[in-house]
Amino acid sequence: MLKSARASGAHDRAPAADVRLSSLSPTKRGRFRIDPILPILLVALALRLVHIDFPVAGWHAWRQADTAAIARNFHDAGYHLLRPQVDWGGDTPGYVESEFQLYPFVVSLLYSVFGVRDLWGRLVAVACSLGTVFYLYRLVRDRMSTRVAAWAALVYAFAPLNVYYGRAFMPESAMLLGSVLGVYAFSRWMQSEAHAGGKRSRFWPCRAAVVAWAGVTLAVLLKLPALYLGLPLLGLAIERHGAAAFRRGSLWLFAGAVVVPVALWYWHAHQLLLHGGVTFEIWGFGTDKWGNFGLLGSPSFYNDVFFKSIAERHLTWAGFVPFVVGLCLPRRDRKEALFDWWLLAVLVYILIVARGNQVHEYYQLPIMLPAAVFAGKAFARYWPSERAAFAARPFVRGLFPLLLVGFCVLSGLRLRVLWGREDSASPLFHLAATVQDTTTPGALVVAVSEGNPIVLYRCDRKGWNSSPDDLTPSFLAEKQRRGARYVVGEKSYFRGDARRARLQELLRTTDVIVDDPDYFVARLLP
Repeated sequence: MLKSARASGAHDRAPAADVRLSSLSPTKRGRFRIDPILPILLVALALRLVHIDFPVAGWHAWRQADTAAIARNFHDAGYHLLRPQVDWGGDTPGYVESEFQLYPFVVSLLYSVFGVRDLWGRLVAVACSLGTVFYLYRLVRDRMSTRVAAWAALVYAFAPLNVYYGRAFMPESAMLLGSVLGVYAFSRWMQSEAHAGGKRSRFWPCRAAVVAWAGVTLAVLLKLPALYLGLPLLGLAIERHGAAAFRRGSLWLFAGAVVVPVALWYWHAHQLLLHGGVTFEIWGFGTDKWGNFGLLGSPSFYNDVFFKSIAERHLTWAGFVPFVVGLCLPRRDRKEALFDWWLLAVLVYILIVARGNQVHEYYQLPIMLPAAVFAGKAFARYWPSERAAFAARPFVRGLFPLLLVGFCVLSGLRLRVLWGREDSASPLFHLAATVQDTTTPGALVVAVSEGNPIVLYRCDRKGWNSSPDDLTPSFLAEKQRRGARYVVGEKSYFRGDARRARLQELLRTTDVIVDDPDYFVARLLP
């Protein structure tokens, strides 16, 4: 673990201590006080354990299904970390050009001990999410105060989408943990150099540098846009060394040590595509993720991303107000500038990955780290207490308790909606059970799912994703030549007269195994 340098300043700043989680610490009178992070972590854990054993399905199931499929394929195909496989590769092995799949690989190792269950993927995400809350608290406590750190951790831990995606089968929790751990350790590294008078080793002066490298590299490997972390790290380096930061060999070595493994992985991932694999289109410039700079001139883009998503869904409006207030408060110490750099970096990322952020709400999860700090700063300043060092008007003192109540209520309501979509009576589960009972294991399947991999994953079959509009005789004949034996899907995808007519034609020209009001399973005729 990292050792903290001795802090100075206000009485509520963190004392020098190891980075271990100490829930109880002695006071001057010999009694013990509870570290404020402990109850926050306990409640955060309880929230993330809701529906923890629910199979992958529900809101954003498509993204979770791909990750879960890769984990299961690691387990089934022999734990080849450098060759991640998806289910929708058709008659190919399904090797996929993607981010570094360490998260599902770790989950697959748990499968080898406890068996294949989506539960283990969710639990790994929960552990990473709680680690993010903890290290955000330690970072803010180091650079601001314990009071601000506790509020920041509370806002971050209980924001509704942080809760939901903090127990989803997705790598976002691991990426966020790597991000905050990397920034925290880099900050400790810079502080250790300051206390050592700059006389430490030129390259790796302390363990903090190694931990910072591991955290940042992990974050960028898991999600390439995490390269935006370079901006807050640059801010920390300039804070410590000024312009001389650009001449320090240790910092250039650090940057190279991050970039080289990242470049090697993404080069290797592209080779998988070139040699017959499939892709998540991580380099799809100008398509559905990034490079859509024409969107930046559209008011709807800013409304969708900053108001409908960040303000309403992530922070809730009751949390968005403290964020704006905290953003406008004066900076009392130059250490606070880190969070300005961090927020600016995430905003740049949002503008570059415009389409992805407009379509997918979880793309904005990184902004919650600096946003929670600014919201926590506002709560710490204006929350009515004996320690409040200001003379606020009664309206202000009464407003922030109402905002906190509103934040909790709105978070609960949104979580209720998200959890409500996790329904074990969904036709998807009946379809999956039917496919497993009526089709040959290992047979290739055409899944009618609008490209959503959840059908193949839940059915535990390999094959192709398709849309109802794809189901032409030539399409099915081509897939049959490549080994497809069945066509399966939910009927809810066949909306509109044209699609319903296509479904009837499909059922007429195939050997129908099951024709349920909600789904169908059909065998392709020779």
